[in-house]
Amino acid sequence: MNYLYHNIGLRITIADNLQFTVCKSIHIESSVQVLSNSAKIELPREFRNAVDEVGKSINIAGKSILDFIKRGDAIKIEFGYDGDLQTEFEGYITKIGAELPLVLECEDEMFQLKKAPRITKFIKSGKLIDILKDVIPANYTIESNGDYSIGKWLIEDATPYNVLEELREKAEIRAYFKNPNTLCVGKIVDFKAEAVHKFNFSENVRRGSSLKFEQKESKPLEVIVKSKQSNGQEYTYSTGVKGGGSKIISMPGLTKEEIKIWADKTHKSLSINGFEGSLDSWCYPRTKPGDAAQLYRPYYKDRHQDGRYFIESVSIDVNGSDGIKRTNGLSYKL
Repeated sequence: MNYLYHNIGLRITIADNLQFTVCKSIHIESSVQVLSNSAKIELPREFRNAVDEVGKSINIAGKSILDFIKRGDAIKIEFGYDGDLQTEFEGYITKIGAELPLVLECEDEMFQLKKAPRITKFIKSGKLIDILKDVIPANYTIESNGDYSIGKWLIEDATPYNVLEELREKAEIRAYFKNPNTLCVGKIVDFKAEAVHKFNFSENVRRGSSLKFEQKESKPLEVIVKSKQSNGQEYTYSTGVKGGGSKIISMPGLTKEEIKIWADKTHKSLSINGFEGSLDSWCYPRTKPGDAAQLYRPYYKDRHQDGRYFIESVSIDVNGSDGIKRTNGLSYKL
């Protein structure tokens, strides 16, 4: 289905009281693999008018944009075809460019977790959910995709964002905001698809998509998990194939059973059959990281590349040359 002949509409709302309905370009990056989703908006070289929250025109000709917006202001980006505008990004302005055309850089709710009070605490239970409940502000809902034990955990003078970053680096835990109120946390193989979107390569997939199907046998990987105990002894467990790449994880205080579970989950998440590259589409379907793509490739008679795949990243470009373009990064087969 070709969407090139539909009318594109957009609405950018800043601090709930200022709106723009035109811009030069929008670029949005979102992924379950990174903590912060981001957006970049390029306003026209000359912008003279905006509207307030009730649609009344505001003349900003000859005035500094800094009189109306500032770093930390909330921002919402909506766009679509033929008047069907839906929210594609919510967050905060983190940087306002100093030159024309004006560029606004934005970040999602992680911006607030970076500014949250620092804490120092020792979580003896080693349960991931206990760590999160102690550091994530109570106004957020936490969705944990598994009953994870990661060993005794010491938090030293860290913001919630710092803690999530450490969990990501040391324990392969992924965390992302699926909406401004809900933080999803877990191993990538444990994330459940929020929605399923159909893609037929002869109908709604753009030319130029850079998908490449990879077998896990072509990427041998060994995962080694080490856990130091309170008595000084260290447990070690390894899984996977030696002679290729390796991933070493150190987490104190895990039992032998927990070490094996952790190693197996990590290996499964890093060594998978599936696509590498991107699947490019238009505004529809409105995919998001954490969704699933149901693929149909009619020119493969054995249907070996059909199937349902986890969407781990989505980047969106809105501009005069691409229209509305989604680049969907696919991960493992569901």
